[in-house]
Amino acid sequence: MGDGDTGAPDNWFGITDPERLESIAGVLATRRLGELEHSAPLTSFTRDDLCRVHAYLMQDVYPWAGRIRTTEVGAMGLAMCRAQYVDRELDRVFRDIGRRPPSSTDVDAAVATVAEHWSELTMVHPFQDGNSRTQRYFFDQMFRSAGWAVDWTRINADRVHAARYVGAAMVDYSFLARELRPAVIAADQVASGALSVTEGVRDDRSAAEIFHQMMASKRR
Repeated sequence: MGDGDTGAPDNWFGITDPERLESIAGVLATRRLGELEHSAPLTSFTRDDLCRVHAYLMQDVYPWAGRIRTTEVGAMGLAMCRAQYVDRELDRVFRDIGRRPPSSTDVDAAVATVAEHWSELTMVHPFQDGNSRTQRYFFDQMFRSAGWAVDWTRINADRVHAARYVGAAMVDYSFLARELRPAVIAADQVASGALSVTEGVRDDRSAAEIFHQMMASKRR
């Protein structure tokens, strides 16, 4: 499922095999993502907005879509935020998002800010599954709200995925910023829909290998 569980989360289909569920979830969530990208843009970025995005994307897969997790999860060999602290940490991250939106005049500053927020939210991991899909759309829209856009076709999805977890584990957001920066340009140069076109191209095994390579380079 991409979020570190060894078993399949409770789902509408009663599927217990995580790989089979991921295959179905990928198709259904990508279709919902296309609908979101061609609807009204996201213009506010609160905890409730994040939950609504998750609920919309994952509504065909999980009966608990949009609900904050109460179970422990892990990813990339890391334990994510303990379930008992998720509410508190989620509020902390969103207070910071509210205080520090991305710059609308300085693209490097905008990328650095989003990389920090995204890495922090990655560690909180507010949902049992579907965090990556939800956050990609959420931060894509955050860039657009500031006048920028990510051309996802210019990005190595495995490296971006890995860099998020490096930022979360090491509190070093520069890895994610470096991966994002070449693809962030003025919003009027990237048509809406670029995200859903590239959804599903990530390979979790490759991302895990890249994550460990990045972690090793950080420790040197």
